[in-house]
Amino acid sequence: MRFSIFLALVCGLSACNSNSNSANRATDDPALLTTADFEQSIGWGDADPNSLTTEKAHSGHWSVRVKPDVPFGYTYARNLSEISKTPLTRLVLDAWVLRTAAGSTAKLVVQVNASPTDDTKVFYTAFPVEQTVTKFGEWTAVSVPISLPTSAAGANRMKVYLWNDQSTAPTYLDDMTLRKAQ
Repeated sequence: MRFSIFLALVCGLSACNSNSNSANRATDDPALLTTADFEQSIGWGDADPNSLTTEKAHSGHWSVRVKPDVPFGYTYARNLSEISKTPLTRLVLDAWVLRTAAGSTAKLVVQVNASPTDDTKVFYTAFPVEQTVTKFGEWTAVSVPISLPTSAAGANRMKVYLWNDQSTAPTYLDDMTLRKAQ
């Protein structure tokens, strides 16, 4: 019963759409492609709903958490053509990450697959958060530069997610932005 209520809440949050790409483009920053504070989450899903948590948050109430029994965080998945009408080559992924202990060694993953139904990787990077986030129990800003291959096309599917990999302690992600690099 609890899981059903939680799942209904997650689905309800996903239906709320204030963080949609069209809303982002209405801002003064034309480079901004998408944001996620996990209070409302268009494009996010594809993972264990237990990765959404109110335990800790950089802003608002919700964040994404991975830990040994929840290896993959809520996943952003959109075709490149849904993210931008122009070809994407250089991007920057900014987010806030909180590590809880030395064993909190998750990876922030950006991957581009051939299509929603073809998992052939066009691009893949797994940024080890411990390289930037050296303090425990404190939210730290991380920035991941992304250089997509020139072969990346609108039908390709981009995924962004936090991966526990071999971490032995929880890692949290909040307030993510994806923008075109200057």
